[in-house]
Amino acid sequence: MNVVTDGRTVVGFDGSPSAWRALDWATARVAERGGTLEIVHAIDTRLGGAVFGPRFDLETTVEVELRQAAGHVRAMAPDVVVESRWVDGPPAGALLRESGTAALLVVGTDKRPDRPGTRIGTLPLKLAAKSECTVAVIPDSPPPERNVVVVGVDRSGFARSALALAVTEASWRGAQVEAVHAWDVPEALQRALDSGENADPAFLEREQAVIPEAIADIPIARTAPIVPVVVRLNPAAALVEHGTGAVAIVVGTRGRGRFMASLLGSVSHDVLLNLPCPVLVTPKEYAFVVPNAPDDGDW
Repeated sequence: MNVVTDGRTVVGFDGSPSAWRALDWATARVAERGGTLEIVHAIDTRLGGAVFGPRFDLETTVEVELRQAAGHVRAMAPDVVVESRWVDGPPAGALLRESGTAALLVVGTDKRPDRPGTRIGTLPLKLAAKSECTVAVIPDSPPPERNVVVVGVDRSGFARSALALAVTEASWRGAQVEAVHAWDVPEALQRALDSGENADPAFLEREQAVIPEAIADIPIARTAPIVPVVVRLNPAAALVEHGTGAVAIVVGTRGRGRFMASLLGSVSHDVLLNLPCPVLVTPKEYAFVVPNAPDDGDW
């Protein structure tokens, strides 16, 4: 199991409004929990030279933006240890290389909860699919209305990693965890259920047991304030619905890291396309450890 304990948070930064939102979110998080903050600006200097010509000083421009970003962090949270640097090359590759030793990657998106569709951009999807550490995607969303962390739970191992992360996240905010298990059926069976055909009680009992079984498997979840929610709905739709106004949504992914590139699972992919609040995607078998995390007695 890959365990990262140094609390190093990396923010992908390009000077855009979404990058500044991601930086603010990451700064507040590190200020509260400790660890270090690193601002990484990836830029393809070959492309810059092709667009502006060889005399354009792209490197100096980027360095100015990085100094501004680091200064912003120090003004916002003077005690946060912050470093900044730029790397030459495409952003996805640069940030994926950072994921091998980081505790968290943070990126922003211009996605808004009231604008469904695919305008999230490709970078968050690539990072969530292939990162070796947890990825936080920060949309253009209003402040949370409910002190709740929502997590998707099924019978898989990666869902248990998501539950552990959700409990850790909630512990820092004194928040409640809303564990959502959604089960769906093919259209033909859906029509039968809608027409009044009853599901087998044994099947319903098994679905109701999914969340308690997951909690029993995660030591830090056993005493946490967790509200179980079991619904018959598309899982991604259920998470988006319950995540509206929440602090964050936490999902696991079947992705296996950048060395065995794979697509995101359909649920995490669809949640990211319609994210109503910050979404944290944690890879399978990844243990998220926060330095100086509150113990069970702080619940």
